[in-house]
Amino acid sequence: TRAVRTSSTASWKWSRSWVVTCAMLAKLALRNVRRSVRDYAVYFVTLLFGVAVFYAFNSVRNQSILFDLGSSSASAFELTANFLGMFSVVIACVLGFLVVYANRFLIRRRKQEFGTYLLLGMRPGQVSAIVLMETVCVGAISLAVGLALGIGLSQGLSFFTAGLFNIPMQQYRFIFSPDAFSQTLLCFVLIFVVVALFNTLSIRRYKLIDLLGARNRNERFRVRNPWISLVGFLAAVAVIAWSYVTLVDNGLMQFDEGFWRATALMVAGTFLFFWSLAGFALAAIERTRGIYFKGLAMFTTRQIASKVNTAFVSLSVVCIMLFFSLTVFSTGAGLVQLFTGNVEEGTQYDATLAANLYLALDNVSEDKLAEMQAEDAQAAADYVAAQEARAAEVRAEAEKWDWSIERRLAEAVPDWDGFVKDAVQVDMYQPKRDTTTYGELMDRFGVALGSKEQNEGLRPQNVGMVGVSQFNAARALAGREPIEVGEGQFAVNNAFEMTEDLSRSMAQRGTEIVVDGQTLVATGEYVEQMLSTTTFSNDAATIIVPDAVIDGLRAAGEAPYASYLDVDYKVDRAEGDQLLYAALAQTLPPDQQQAGYGWQYRSAPWPVTVVTTANEVIEQSGGMRMMITYLALYIGFVFLITTAALLAIQQLSETSDSLPRYRLLAEIGCDRRMIFRSLATQVVVYFLAPLALAVCHSVCAVGVLGESMFEQLGISVTDPVLMTVAFTAVVYGSYLLVTYFASRGTVRASLGKRLLG
Repeated sequence: TRAVRTSSTASWKWSRSWVVTCAMLAKLALRNVRRSVRDYAVYFVTLLFGVAVFYAFNSVRNQSILFDLGSSSASAFELTANFLGMFSVVIACVLGFLVVYANRFLIRRRKQEFGTYLLLGMRPGQVSAIVLMETVCVGAISLAVGLALGIGLSQGLSFFTAGLFNIPMQQYRFIFSPDAFSQTLLCFVLIFVVVALFNTLSIRRYKLIDLLGARNRNERFRVRNPWISLVGFLAAVAVIAWSYVTLVDNGLMQFDEGFWRATALMVAGTFLFFWSLAGFALAAIERTRGIYFKGLAMFTTRQIASKVNTAFVSLSVVCIMLFFSLTVFSTGAGLVQLFTGNVEEGTQYDATLAANLYLALDNVSEDKLAEMQAEDAQAAADYVAAQEARAAEVRAEAEKWDWSIERRLAEAVPDWDGFVKDAVQVDMYQPKRDTTTYGELMDRFGVALGSKEQNEGLRPQNVGMVGVSQFNAARALAGREPIEVGEGQFAVNNAFEMTEDLSRSMAQRGTEIVVDGQTLVATGEYVEQMLSTTTFSNDAATIIVPDAVIDGLRAAGEAPYASYLDVDYKVDRAEGDQLLYAALAQTLPPDQQQAGYGWQYRSAPWPVTVVTTANEVIEQSGGMRMMITYLALYIGFVFLITTAALLAIQQLSETSDSLPRYRLLAEIGCDRRMIFRSLATQVVVYFLAPLALAVCHSVCAVGVLGESMFEQLGISVTDPVLMTVAFTAVVYGSYLLVTYFASRGTVRASLGKRLLG
């Protein structure tokens, strides 16, 4: 009994001792967290923003319940949510890198503190427990406050989404996304678990002498041989220039070998640039006596050089992330305008039923046919025979109804006139014989399109045309005045920015174009009229000819390569769309394969290949606007604050490590203004160095995209670039200022009033 009592007493005392120890460690951990929050507020604020933004953008899928959306808009929400989900993996990796990297700096700065703990008698396991408790505490606070902020931010995104779709927010409801909540919670819990393991292993790996001597080792200055740095710097400039040239040649229109080569060269050049920058710059400044020996320039220069030499890898990563962020911001608005800029012009008609006859009449190029014949002559002959049979079948069907899509549909739909107010058909022709080609016109006027590929694609094509009566009927349906084209004349219609110069040259009075052996002369009239309901205009450099020319083409056996039936409803657009699709399903019931893909009607080269309604275009444009805008904001903002936070944490850590140097400067007589001016220079250079190179990369990429795509489509990148500059200045500049004032506060507190005077 006595032995049992003794054992129980010992067990109770051990349990009490363990609880007291845990309480002491927890108290110490909480004190450290409070001190860390005060010293490294930038890190914690960035974590809060990261959690909030991660939750808010991943809750987009649940916002759709706020709106009465059509199928196109609902699918746009789903598509946007899927894209955001995919990029969230990248964002999670970036934020995880931020957390791990920031903790690495915090742990390194606190080595002497941990050494003191061990010297006072703590076991390594207890020190690791303190760090673990700190990580759990920081993680819990960041997650709790960040999720609360994210839930509030997601409510604001609902109103922003309504603005993107031009939908009034009539019945607002509080939205909470369980999926986004669980995804955010799981992601950041995993991140902090990894951080906790990393910190624990790091503490256990250090020896006491290493921890106590860490401060002295941090004071050692690192600089590379200036001649090696010079060679490396010149090589970096050459590699970066090579990447720019490769990117310009590629045009950023496709992800081919040239694109990946330019990307690899840019990354390699960036790393080599920062590896060699400090040694080269220091050697150059040392030889400039008027600068190097002025004020604290010697101290400031060597401080910056030492830091850049030590952290060139992280600076390179920051530069690349900044480049990606700036490029995404700059091009995002341009892409939004690309997909949504012509919505008003493209929805002049309630709906358009398009018959793409070229799918059946001319589906194989001569080069492709020659290649097929070289491989297997019999297979090529069989293919051509099949195509000709199909073309004959389509032609017979169209000629049966005199090529009139409306007659074909109205015959089978008794209530066609009940919901269709007016319908106009526009037939587009491109004669194959004895007709001027676009290449001949480009050579005549010395006008080319944006890229080599675009020029090569357009040059061999004969000029496209439309009859004046059909053209004027379409203009009347759109509420516009008709134009006049007399016998032997033509006017020019163009609604595509890329071909505007060519079209205006064609429209000059007196210009001659041959059509099917007949010479037509330009009237001098140039118009911009979309002839179908569409998101992207394909009415490019088309001539408007007298009806007699079209009649001659028809008599010679020419068929239109495309026909558009533009429709206006007697009812509102939503009801009209339902009635139209019901009529098509009745007239052209889909076959088994098409029905399996969700088609409501049988798609064919004639009479109906595809239907585009104004409501669909508006909804799709709103969906594209939402997806591109959200992706640009999500990726650009997270990358921007992450890079700024990394630089801020590094600079704050460097300031703490350099406090003995600032004390020495104060002791030898340097006044407060000189010290703070040196500190400001260090912060500004450290922030602006990666930003400057990132801006160079971004200018090249955005310039190439602007020249090869945006400018050809009439989209200016000036406004998006200016918005990017303003946004970057606010966010990045805020981090720079906060870093400077926090560093100055640390120096001021360390020196005290006596030394600062």
